[in-house]
Amino acid sequence: MDIHGPLTSTSLTSTSKNSLKTGGFTTFADLLVLPISEVARRCKISAQEAKNIYEALLRQCKPISLPTLDDAELVVEDIFSTGDHDLDQALGGGIRTGMLWEIVGESAAGKSQLALQLSLLVQNPPTLGGLSGSCCYLTTSSKLPTTRLRQLISSHPQISKSHCSLSNVHTISTTTLPILTNILTSLLPTFIHQKKPSSHPVKLVIIDALAELFHSSDKTNKTTLFERAKELTRLGSTLHSLLRTHNIAIVVINEVIDRFDRGTFTNRDPALPPDLLYSEQSRFFGTCSSVPGENGKEASLGLVWANQVNARIMLSRTGRRRYLDQTDLQKLKKAKLSDPGSSDHISNDSYDDPRAEDQSTLIRRLSVIFNTAAPSVSLDYIVITQGVQILPDDHTASRSDPKTFEYRFVQDEATSTDTRPSASQQHPQAERAPQPNPSPTSDGPEADKWDQYWADDDLSKGWNDADWDNLERTLTQTG
Repeated sequence: MDIHGPLTSTSLTSTSKNSLKTGGFTTFADLLVLPISEVARRCKISAQEAKNIYEALLRQCKPISLPTLDDAELVVEDIFSTGDHDLDQALGGGIRTGMLWEIVGESAAGKSQLALQLSLLVQNPPTLGGLSGSCCYLTTSSKLPTTRLRQLISSHPQISKSHCSLSNVHTISTTTLPILTNILTSLLPTFIHQKKPSSHPVKLVIIDALAELFHSSDKTNKTTLFERAKELTRLGSTLHSLLRTHNIAIVVINEVIDRFDRGTFTNRDPALPPDLLYSEQSRFFGTCSSVPGENGKEASLGLVWANQVNARIMLSRTGRRRYLDQTDLQKLKKAKLSDPGSSDHISNDSYDDPRAEDQSTLIRRLSVIFNTAAPSVSLDYIVITQGVQILPDDHTASRSDPKTFEYRFVQDEATSTDTRPSASQQHPQAERAPQPNPSPTSDGPEADKWDQYWADDDLSKGWNDADWDNLERTLTQTG
């Protein structure tokens, strides 16, 4: 017997069927969600009679066969490159399918630049780090910048011009949350199924940007927050259903909000343990503090949305500058920098001009707040014509060792008396091991030079031989 089949087709007595009809039960599934006492009350029978009906229906049900691991279909996760080797290492190899990724950051931090870069790199063949797939790019408030996509195709060193094109980037506008929900539940699954037998099946879905759909002029209260939490939970369930069914990767772009320190409550019993404030919890999933000022922002949409995400990447404009070393210049030279209009541009002449070492470059900060496929890490990056480029440091190469990801604040460069920061100040996010400084001590030739200087200095002799008592009496009489 099927639990969803009609009760009239069962071998129950006519009296039992009439009792169930009185209670409004049409299938056995209706009985399973209620306790026996409630079934007896609705059917106007005793609890023992309701229990007998329940057991009779159980005997008529087919035994349930549980699947084994041998019968389960194992879905192999695919990985495609982000276009930067150091960023791939930081993310555990690249962008994995079957995961919900989030790129969060303030305006002009490079979120859309990285998303556009991914929409093209997924089209590369597996030999070049791609999946030979296509991308569905869902926009909420702006149109897809096709001009920038063409620029990336022609300039990015890892984007294959023969395999990547705008024809494999499919876009649609989703200006409201109901439109987005309809697309994710009906249009997108059908489109993914249609593209599956093609040469470029859909392997990546990008939503740019989700927080735009939750902007409202209504006053925030418990009711609006509860409704938003339900919508975010429903949206997360829909996205994960797409991930499991079609083995794709989904990248969601999100905004940041200002983060305030609200302090602690003082009107509570001191004998009780202190409350765990949201500001203390959010530092584990909503923000990061690898460099000063980075923890002034946190991801929007709160804890409910954070629970839906598998990996969160935060991009920040920290206003810091960094002196590029030979490793950085070598990597950027391979990327063929040639955009004189870029704010982060470094001309080709800089590679051969030794004076370029005295010029600092405005850099941004990329932090992996959490990731189910790799540990957290923070890196410097710049946005240029060729896309997002990571500036490697000592901790990039040793990403697999969790002990290397220990960050601490350092003195601000503006307070330093030296016009050029030291090697440790160039990378405030991951300080190198302190180097011994050859400072003068009580022993050695440096101490002898200073002793001789003060012994021969006329100013020091005059200072020591001055009659300070007579000078004080003179000043007193003059006053």
